[in-house]
Amino acid sequence: MKHIEQIGARLAAPVLFGLVSLSASGLAGAHGAPETKDVPDGIVKARIAHQPDIPGLSAIILDAPRPGILLRYKGEEPLTVLGTDGEAFIRFTRTEVTVNTDSPSWKALPNQSTETSQTSWVTMSQSGAFGWLDSRLNVLHDSDSADGPQTWSIAVTTTKSGTDRIEGELTFMPIH
Repeated sequence: MKHIEQIGARLAAPVLFGLVSLSASGLAGAHGAPETKDVPDGIVKARIAHQPDIPGLSAIILDAPRPGILLRYKGEEPLTVLGTDGEAFIRFTRTEVTVNTDSPSWKALPNQSTETSQTSWVTMSQSGAFGWLDSRLNVLHDSDSADGPQTWSIAVTTTKSGTDRIEGELTFMPIH
């Protein structure tokens, strides 16, 4: 009889633990998933379809709820990214990236600094690489566009190569 009591005592703890676990998960499940507000209907996927043949230039899309773009430049001469109004927006060299704080494109960025400076060109990076949330990659973000992909382009210019464009597509992908 003592042997049966010992076996019963050894089994009681795991059985009780299992029963408590099952009832706790049932209680939690009865309340349902937490409610969320302001959940978007979908996300915007961006992709690059064309990169200019400028030596030392590479571009990648930064996947996020709002897509961005990262440029890396190791070319011989300065490269300038033109803004949405055709203005000089960002200037790249091998060792530095500067931004024109007077540019409407810079002023429209959600992460731009509100500090003012004596000069309109401010150093943002000393690596020849810089990423930003360009408004040209955000045209589908707040829409329910199911009309298929839309195109985007960002003009870049150098003295030798002239003006060319990084081009791509934006696709709205529903998440429901």
